[in-house]
Amino acid sequence: MTEMHLDGLKPWGGLAGNPLGTADVVVAGIPYDGSAVYRKGAALAPMRIRALSPVMPPVTEDARSLDGLKVHDMGDLDAGPDIERSWSQVADQLAAVPPSALLTVLGGDHCTAISTLAAQARRHPDLAVLWVDAHPDLNDFSRGGRWTCGCAMRRALEVSSIGPARVVIAGGRDYDPEELEFIRARGMLLVSASELAGDSGSARMVADALDGKSLHVTFDIDALDPAFAPGTEIPSSGGLSTRQALDFLRIATAGSKLVGIDVVEVSPPLDHQDITTLAALKLIFEFWGMFWHGKR
Repeated sequence: MTEMHLDGLKPWGGLAGNPLGTADVVVAGIPYDGSAVYRKGAALAPMRIRALSPVMPPVTEDARSLDGLKVHDMGDLDAGPDIERSWSQVADQLAAVPPSALLTVLGGDHCTAISTLAAQARRHPDLAVLWVDAHPDLNDFSRGGRWTCGCAMRRALEVSSIGPARVVIAGGRDYDPEELEFIRARGMLLVSASELAGDSGSARMVADALDGKSLHVTFDIDALDPAFAPGTEIPSSGGLSTRQALDFLRIATAGSKLVGIDVVEVSPPLDHQDITTLAALKLIFEFWGMFWHGKR
């Protein structure tokens, strides 16, 4: 792989280096992929995402400057070898972030969202969640265990006490029967990738469901089609383009109070020329712009 020349450029577009107590955005990494059952590699994502963050200009795609946005990177949090035993310690560290800051977490496999959502529910008791993923991850037992990637949302809802009705799932296209039964029994809103790709009204339906709520977005990079994000544990054909994902997020979150985002399942060893890592960075920076614009 040809390395990018980033000499003289600063991490996070030059926005980082601010104290935790005054930061508008707080970044944390959870370099853990112990719940991945198909292919490992996501534990290396926080390091790679940070390493390439200098390539991002502090300007949104609609030409708004992020100058003045104060970012604090608290580094990586150790989840050890087993998220079942360590999620609460990681959640405690994230929960200590001032609630006024937008929490930005770099996974890790999607089970890192267990810690993230547990912390966010403490920081924002009225929390709603937008789960953007090819898979709902709602199995009680999947691929050999209860703390594997196919159980990530099920465990997160349990430990955080977030009600299923406060979760919207978007971008879905691969389901286990048990997951669909769970969604229907609890009246959860599921908007598939095909609906999002074919109808902008679907994004507005999500926006209506999330309007006025404190919102955390958990974004599995496999929501994108493998053409746009090849470096991930379980590539799923028929996904969104990066363009569609950005447009969806902008519409779906417009009426919400943005309180956090985690981007998970980026796997640098499986990536090609950093396409997936750069897609993750684009999503993060544009989300910061959505937050910053709303705050101002």
